Amino acid sequence: MEHYPSLRNLFISIFSVDAGLEEDDEIAALIRVLNDPVQRKEIEGELKQLFQDDAISWTEFLENDDYVVYPADDEEDAKEYVIESLWNRVFPNEVAP
Repeated sequence: MEHYPSLRNLFISIFSVDAGLEEDDEIAALIRVLNDPVQRKEIEGELKQLFQDDAISWTEFLENDDYVVYPADDEEDAKEYVIESLWNRVFPNEVAP
């Protein structure tokens, strides 16, 4: 499995339950990150790669030893969370793969 350092950093610093941000604050923080062209390019690339990664465990990607973002019920639930909270905000005019 790829490491996806930029996405993991977003999860740890913004979306993790330990960060304790409300949804509006999460969105504002994500927008600030995406306003930096270098970070945005890294996040876009990793996000597209993530959705092509057949080996990814979506549930583990959201809940692991490093952080807990969302305790998904199953793989589909976890993937939907990533689509709604990240993909749709990074790529608002593109349907998730």
